[in-house]
Parts: sequence; C-alpha cells; structure tokens
Amino acid sequence: MRETTTAEGVLEELARGCPLPPHDDARDAYQPVEVYDEAGWPWPGSVTGWWTSREGVTACRLRLSGVAAPRWVLYDTDRIILRVQSGT
Repeated sequence: MRETTTAEGVLEELARGCPLPPHDDARDAYQPVEVYDEAGWPWPGSVTGWWTSREGVTACRLRLSGVAAPRWVLYDTDRIILRVQSGT
C-alpha cells in the first residue's frame, strides 16, 4: 500500500495550483507517460485529457498507475514525459 500512497502524493503535488478547466473546453485523449517525482523516480501513467487556457497555460488530466482517479495538473515538460507510441 505504501507505493499507492506515494503515487497519490506525487499526483497531489503536481495538481497544486492547477485550475480546473471548463468541462466543454477539455479534449479527451490517451497518451502513456512517465512522471518523475521530486527525487527523480519515474512513475508510469497516462494523460487522459488536455486543456489550454486562453492565457496559453496547458493542463493535462493525469492518471498514475495505482491511483484510483486522475487529477488535472499543469503540464510540466521536465516532469511529465510523453511516451512515443509506435505501430506497424
């Protein structure tokens, strides 16, 4: 259970200060990501939605593995790394 609590803490930290987008303005998506905590440890997850404010601030609905519900977080390119999906 400790791992889930830690993942929830990482998600909570990233969500601080993130505005909740109007429901109609967010677009659904699915993008695997790797999220890095303050210590530099990676956490697997996925972005399930995107939103950009009128001021140009980008937020994503982030779900981390082991956490029950996603949260809106400010998109930080240094900590939320989009995983490349490939196909044939």
